[in-house]
Amino acid sequence: AAENWPVERIKALGSADDVPQRFKGRKLLTLCNVGMTGAAAARHLRKLGLDAANVRGGMQEWVVVTGDPAESPDSRLQIVSQGEPVATFREAPWYEQWAQVISGFGMKYTYMALSAVLIVVLLVWSDRQPDLMALMWGQVFFLIGEAACAVNYVVFNERSYLTEYAHGFGMLLCFGFTAYAVFEGMDRRLIKLSDADTKCAALQLCRRCIKYDDVPCGLKRMFYVAIPATIVIAFMPLCASLKITAYNTRIMGTLYTYVHPFVYQAFEARLCPIAGIVLLAASLAVLVFKKDDPVVLSKVLFAAGMGPVGFSMLRTIFTGLYADNLVWSWFWEEGTELLFVAGVCFVLWIFRAGLFPRAARGAQERGTGSLVVKE
Repeated sequence: AAENWPVERIKALGSADDVPQRFKGRKLLTLCNVGMTGAAAARHLRKLGLDAANVRGGMQEWVVVTGDPAESPDSRLQIVSQGEPVATFREAPWYEQWAQVISGFGMKYTYMALSAVLIVVLLVWSDRQPDLMALMWGQVFFLIGEAACAVNYVVFNERSYLTEYAHGFGMLLCFGFTAYAVFEGMDRRLIKLSDADTKCAALQLCRRCIKYDDVPCGLKRMFYVAIPATIVIAFMPLCASLKITAYNTRIMGTLYTYVHPFVYQAFEARLCPIAGIVLLAASLAVLVFKKDDPVVLSKVLFAAGMGPVGFSMLRTIFTGLYADNLVWSWFWEEGTELLFVAGVCFVLWIFRAGLFPRAARGAQERGTGSLVVKE
C-alpha cells in the first residue's frame, strides 16, 4: 500500500521505536519526484534498522513504466513540475515523430561517421602539430561519448546512468580540447604571441611589444577582461531552474519515453559550471601572478574551463528552451553537433594546404610527376 510520509517526519525519527507500527517488519520503498529526497529518507530508515530502499529517479523515471493509456491505467498518473500537474502520456504529431527519427538515426550516425573520418585524417596527416592533435583528441572523446549515447539507447533503453555520464563527459572533453586547439592554432599560426622570435600580429595595434620593449602586453591585458567575463557567463546555468519533465509518447508506432533525469540536470547546470568557474579562475590567477611565461599554462587552464562551461551552456539552453517538449531539445542538440563536425571538416578542407603541408607536398609531387610523364 502507498502512503504519504513526509521526509521531515522520517528524518525526525530518533530510533526504531519511533517508527509507526504499520511500517515495521515490512519492505519500505521511498518514492519522491526525482529520487534525491527519497534516497535521503531511505538512508535514514536503514540507519534505524528498517528494510528500506529508494526508487531510483523517483516519479520522473516511474513514468517509463506507465506506458500507453490504452494498455496501462498507470499512464493516467501525473507528476508535479513547478507546482503544476503534468500528464505522463502525450500524443506526438507526425512532424515531431519525424524530427526524432531524423535526429536519432540520420544526424547522429552522419556526424559519428564524419568524426571517425576526421580522427583518421588528423592522425595520419597532422604531423603531430599541437593544435591538430588537440583537435583530434577532441574528436576522439566526442566519438566515444556519442557511441556511449547510442549504446544507452539501443542496449539500455536510455536507463543507464553510466553510459549517459560517459556521453556527457565525452562532450565536455570535446569542448575543452577543441577550445585548446582553437587557442593554440590562433597563437601558433596567426597571432604568434608565444613565439619569442616572431613579431606578434597585434604589433600594428600595440605599436610597442613586450618582446622588444619593457611594456605591458596588450593581448595579455585583454584576457584580464575576457576571463572574468567568461566566469560571469559561467554563472548563468547556476541560476536556471531544474525541471521535472518526463512523459511517454509513440514514435512511428513505438512507445518512447522522453525524460531528462534530475541527476543529469544537476550535473549539467550545477557541477559543470562550478568546475568551469574554478578552472577559469585558476587561469586568471596564473596570468596575473605567474612571472615566467604564464600564457602557456593559463591557456591550458582556460581551455579546460571552457569544457564544462560550454557543455553546461549547451545543455541548459536546449533543455531550458524545450523543457516541456524534449523532442526539440534532442533534435537541436543533434543538429548542433552535426553542424559542429561538418564545420570542422569544412575549415580543415579550406585550409588544408597550410594545415597539412606534408599531404599538400605529396599531392603536388604526384601532380608534377604526372605532368612530366605526359610530356
